[in-house]
Amino acid sequence: MKTTAIFIVVFSFIGCENDFDPIGSEIIGGPGFNNELYDEAEITAYSAALEAVQTNNLTFSSGQNTVRLHLLGVYKDAAYGSQTANVYSQLSLSNQNPDFGIEPVVDSVVLSIPYFSTEGAPNDDGETAYKLDSIYGNSPIKLSIHESRYFLNSYDPATGFENEQKYYSDMQPVIENNFTGEVLFESDDFKPSSAKYTYYEENSEGENDTITVAPRMRLKLSNKFFQEKLLNKAGSGELSSDNSFQNFVRGLYFKAEAVGTDGTMMLLDFSGSNADITVYYTSKAADVQDADEDEDTEELVDVQDSYQLGFGPNSMSTFQQENPTMINDNLYLKGGEGSMAVIDLFPGSYEGNSEPSEDLKFLRENEWLINEANLIFHVNQQEVGGSREPERIYLYDLKNNIRLADYSLDNNQGQLNAWSANVNRGHLGALERDDDGNGVSYKLRITEHIRRILKEDSTNVKLGLVVSQNVNLLKNSAVRESTPSGIDRVPSSSLITPLGTVLYGPNADDEEKRLKLQIYYTEPKN
Repeated sequence: MKTTAIFIVVFSFIGCENDFDPIGSEIIGGPGFNNELYDEAEITAYSAALEAVQTNNLTFSSGQNTVRLHLLGVYKDAAYGSQTANVYSQLSLSNQNPDFGIEPVVDSVVLSIPYFSTEGAPNDDGETAYKLDSIYGNSPIKLSIHESRYFLNSYDPATGFENEQKYYSDMQPVIENNFTGEVLFESDDFKPSSAKYTYYEENSEGENDTITVAPRMRLKLSNKFFQEKLLNKAGSGELSSDNSFQNFVRGLYFKAEAVGTDGTMMLLDFSGSNADITVYYTSKAADVQDADEDEDTEELVDVQDSYQLGFGPNSMSTFQQENPTMINDNLYLKGGEGSMAVIDLFPGSYEGNSEPSEDLKFLRENEWLINEANLIFHVNQQEVGGSREPERIYLYDLKNNIRLADYSLDNNQGQLNAWSANVNRGHLGALERDDDGNGVSYKLRITEHIRRILKEDSTNVKLGLVVSQNVNLLKNSAVRESTPSGIDRVPSSSLITPLGTVLYGPNADDEEKRLKLQIYYTEPKN
């Protein structure tokens, strides 16, 4: 037997476990100048709970890498209670009109979806250990997989199929109302495992290679279902194209349920070759090579083979989220179908208003040289209550749903892999923690944004603030019903993390922790 060890690690751009070093800033100054801090500008800020959010556009690309990301599981934290995330996905054929041979019979069906993981150093026995990433919690959940007859369109029939269809996070009831009764998998105590998986595969020389791959979800599905829906349909119109097959088998629903007070939630990639369903089967074929050496090349012998089904092209998530009572002095940020904050610098100073605010007039009249401008968000640990905290939060132009100018000017931008969690940590600083690992504050540098407002090169706009799984993922998802603040889109990166935090607002009782705009400037000495 030939042995080949192949270690496959899913490319991890998530980075929710990474540690960050604080980045300082040198204040410009010298002989003949004063270095000063101005932090008295008025700020208003408030939380906004999101209605149902679009979850069928969570495909992200960078270079040659494309991922289709969905949360699955149950997660509970002290601040926000329990959140459940489920996934509904179409299946796609690996090739059209497959030929399964004569009298094919399913032997087994295996679903495989890799976890995000990193490969550690081999131990003394040469064994490689893995660390799972983007797994939240460590308690068992109930996991089941069902067939549903609810059809996912690629394009919206209400627009004459001109616009892409939007599907939203509150659609669990309609999907479950279309269950066919087919339960393909069920477990009352499912937990992700960090163990690698080893299997054997025959090579072109007829020898067995040992294949070792990174940790993954591996589930055995119903033989009966795939016998009836796949193998028995060979040569039929149902397998003539992906469209026909997806109309025949509308989709599979991954349903998570709590079995205790806690749970586990996973971020999974349902894209491409990273995730599939393999149907192993035995069929009969003529023994043309006379494998049994009985000189009968026309007899039928058993032949083992396999066939892969992929996920997609359409998939979506559903969420159920408890909502806390929001206290006005705090800002509540929660991933998934959660909540965000609206930040208003220089309130009232908007395009179309005849007069800017007094703060903005004051700053413009002084004509200071702005060296640095920051928003410092302090974490309200009393409200967070020891829950796991997000490493990054994302600040953006809420009016136009685009990044701020500082994002593109960050000196880390473009120097690292686009999936890296270290990109843009100058503008969007990572969570600063104390010696006990508890979150203290986030420092978001918005120097260029403020400079442009003061120069009147840019219109002042309200800013949105969300938690982010990765601040490099810049696409947006629709909010089905606009909030009172007019929020109709939300950064998609906030929909693929269950984490949340609570920040002090500008009116907090503790003046040292209030949200303030810090402007460092220089001016000529008198």
